[in-house]
Amino acid sequence: MRLKNSIIIFIVGLLLLGACKKDKTITTPTVDPAVQALADNDSLVKYLETHYLNTDGNIWTIANGERPLFNDVVTQDITYNDVAYKLYYLSLSEGTTSAPTRSDSILVKYTGFLLDSTKFDSRILTWIDLTQVVQGWKYGFVHFKGGHKIINPDESLSYENQGKGFLFFPSGLGYGSAASGAIPSNTPIAFKIELNDVNPADHDGDGILSNLEDLDGDGEVANDDTDGDFIPNYADVDDDNDTLLTKNEDVNNNGSVLDDDTDGDGIKNYLDNDDDGDGKLTKDEDANHDGDVTNDDTDGDGIPNYLDSDS
Repeated sequence: MRLKNSIIIFIVGLLLLGACKKDKTITTPTVDPAVQALADNDSLVKYLETHYLNTDGNIWTIANGERPLFNDVVTQDITYNDVAYKLYYLSLSEGTTSAPTRSDSILVKYTGFLLDSTKFDSRILTWIDLTQVVQGWKYGFVHFKGGHKIINPDESLSYENQGKGFLFFPSGLGYGSAASGAIPSNTPIAFKIELNDVNPADHDGDGILSNLEDLDGDGEVANDDTDGDFIPNYADVDDDNDTLLTKNEDVNNNGSVLDDDTDGDGIKNYLDNDDDGDGKLTKDEDANHDGDVTNDDTDGDGIPNYLDSDS
């Protein structure tokens, strides 16, 4: 009996201990992004006003009246998810070749740090896809250019006259309320960067550079989806869902799909699900039902039905 009672008391004790631990679980409170943006900007401005660029190329705390970073940074106003943010960047050298768009790949060297100088990441000559990074990088790197590539005797690569500087941005353009490694939630971050090279990307291999698939011209390719299939055009091999791969809609065979508009409606064929304007969807003009609309020519005039308004 004593043993049974002891087991019962032990189990109850464990349950109570578990309940106490659950009550002490710490969760990050939800913060209004607009309010957090203002708080982050205050922190960034304070940091920029109390730190300076030392002759060693690193940032130090002002001790003897040195010139504050705030006097030299450029401020960029950014609206993201309907919230106003300020990104600050310091250009030490612009670079000499080309600047990336927000959908290109870049070869970078960087060190990421918090405003208390805690380093959370560092990389040397790493290719980064700008469609896969935080907004602060997307907006920040377009202000720099790549450098000149040098092939060394041992066939290794190095660069000279590359873009160099610093990026400083709020948590809303970084990791937001989600903690990431050494980065706490709702924390502004900074990067020391070198932009060595730029590779204009064609993510879906359709012959159209990803930056040209930004149809609404807002600089962001992730929100352009012509056929509404939840795959952005820059990653979609068939932008208009007409069963013809985008790269195969070069009707005049000049190497570009950007100037093919069979029905003259102002919509290029690769974005037009009715290429000949006959009121019948291109994908429905597969008369022999073999899955290929390019070999159907009902009237024998040498023009495939999907391009022939009088088929």
